[in-house]
Amino acid sequence: MNDEAIAAGFDGRPSVEIIVPGLTAHRIDHITWIATELGYALCGEEMRGRGAIRLNFIRDDSPTARQRAQAAIARVQAAGNWQALATQNWSVSQASDPHLVTPLRAAKATRETKGSEGLHPSQVVITFTFGALVCFSMALAAHDSAAVSMASCVIGALFIIGAVLGPRYARNRQKRNLELLEKFRQQEAARFWVPPPPPPPPLPPASPPHDQTGM
Repeated sequence: MNDEAIAAGFDGRPSVEIIVPGLTAHRIDHITWIATELGYALCGEEMRGRGAIRLNFIRDDSPTARQRAQAAIARVQAAGNWQALATQNWSVSQASDPHLVTPLRAAKATRETKGSEGLHPSQVVITFTFGALVCFSMALAAHDSAAVSMASCVIGALFIIGAVLGPRYARNRQKRNLELLEKFRQQEAARFWVPPPPPPPPLPPASPPHDQTGM
């Protein structure tokens, strides 16, 4: 699926679903970037059979997203294709700038943030602890082979370290991703300035009090 075919799916409908085969899973961030440029937001990512991944997007109707979509369409029409647009806007020197959040970096952070939303720290601890128990059980079962037993113990010890440090790493990773996305939103707001809303209309003049006595 080329960039033009991907972009054609984001034609203004309220939601878009894209199935990414396992062999092209490396293009997920690129697809998310195109969706963001066209005014869509990633709302879910699910694993399918044979390594395929389903991406779910919803249309973002905020003024900034609408302006970004209009500008992206105009730039693609002027450049000729999406590849030229990516090369034109984000050069190699810009992409290596640590102070600049490129769309692909933001797309990756978005995916990681969505994937971590439903993950509780206790799940990380349970997963690593279970892996450690399996490895230590294999070490006991393979006591006749010193090499297998030693390897199982080393891997089990790594799982224990993961159980201790995993939740902290996940929290720090989530915090960094949220900060990166906030910086990207600030960059986008600077690129696509949205005028402030007009002031509310003036209130109608107050009517004189009505004399209930008729006088």
